[in-house]
Amino acid sequence: MRTKIKILIIASALALIVLSAIQYALIKNTFKLQRDIFFKEIKQELKFLEKIDRWDDTYAKMFEGALSQCDDNVIQAEQLRVQFYKKRDSLNERFKSYFAEEIETKKLTFPISYQKNITSAIVFNKLGKDTLVSAENEPVLLFGDLLNNETRYHVNTGEWSSMSSSKQKNNRMDLVNKNRGFEITTSSYIDVKNWEIEVLRRMFWVLLASFGSISMIIMLFTYAFYAVIKQKRNADIKTDFVNNITHELKTPLATLSIATKTLQTNAIQNSKAKFQSTVATIDRQRKRLQKLVDQVVNDSLGFESIQLEKKEMDAKIWLENLLNDYCLQHNNISIVSHFHSESTKLVLDEFQFNTAILNILENATKYGASKICVSTEKSNTEFAIIIEDNGVGIAKNDQAKVFDKFYRIANQTVHNIKGLGLGLYYVDQIVKAHGGYINLKSEVSKGTILIIKIPIE
Repeated sequence: MRTKIKILIIASALALIVLSAIQYALIKNTFKLQRDIFFKEIKQELKFLEKIDRWDDTYAKMFEGALSQCDDNVIQAEQLRVQFYKKRDSLNERFKSYFAEEIETKKLTFPISYQKNITSAIVFNKLGKDTLVSAENEPVLLFGDLLNNETRYHVNTGEWSSMSSSKQKNNRMDLVNKNRGFEITTSSYIDVKNWEIEVLRRMFWVLLASFGSISMIIMLFTYAFYAVIKQKRNADIKTDFVNNITHELKTPLATLSIATKTLQTNAIQNSKAKFQSTVATIDRQRKRLQKLVDQVVNDSLGFESIQLEKKEMDAKIWLENLLNDYCLQHNNISIVSHFHSESTKLVLDEFQFNTAILNILENATKYGASKICVSTEKSNTEFAIIIEDNGVGIAKNDQAKVFDKFYRIANQTVHNIKGLGLGLYYVDQIVKAHGGYINLKSEVSKGTILIIKIPIE
């Protein structure tokens, strides 16, 4: 059964992982699609940038002017760079002012930045060509702002050249057979601050439905696993209970069988003393069987079904009498009591509460305690009975379950001790029926402390 449950858990976990991976892939693709749609809309808003050809013309004239000052045989690249940067810085300030004014008229809810880079720059003379900027090198800012390479979004790629000495061929600038000229390739980018948040906002219902469905599946899986494990645990507990009750019933039934056969012998029938002794044995075993049946029937009742016959009692006198009677039957156990000095009146069902306290004492004795300390404490609203023993103790993972019906600790040594797993369950139900509750503190090999708190009426 455990192997089947493990296989079920592993299979379900794998299915959940695969489903989550598929869901992640769908969300990722949806995010990319929404991102592209978003930036397409932004590009529509930036249509005014199509009018910036005049800025390119300005740079083109600047290059032509610089080239005209160069020797036909030697391209003075450094001279070109110096003139370019001087002119660029001046023009870029004007461009950024123009860009800011245009963006302000759009009344957008998010800031937009623009960048145009020179990714390739080649100059020509009659001797050949010289590369000023190449794709392998760091691009040069033409105008706009320096943007983060990780967050910027590519808009388009452009190409312009010396118009005075070029002609267009297949939509590209052909500079063959030219005495002097240049060819420049550019790339444009935009960056929207926190654009991811805007895209995610547009995906809100998709994300909500996705996370909601995954969460629902996880909860259903968890509930199903919990139900299966709980059902298995209950089945194990019931099986254990049946085994225990069967074992408990075998001894009195065997004794009754032997005693019944003994009564049928002439030797017993002719001896009154032996006859009476055998009848007494039968009666004891009958009472033992009756006690077992009563324990199963009565102790397994929930606190809502327990009928209480309450009466007012003095707490100190009641507990002293109870402990004195227990000491007479268990003179090998040391019982120490520390009772609250004030007289406290409690309204309890004496028989039921006596049985509950005796169950705790019997448990302590059965599980290795040689010393039991019983003390009381009182507050304005509650009366506490603290029972501490030096027995074998209870492991942490079992402490929350010891009050469950039929539960017994899964330990071979413990299972050698007779019991039906109803003692502490009954104690818990009786305390709850009186409106109280129980706290348990325990450590393996060091003992157990049970604190019963009931309201003072």
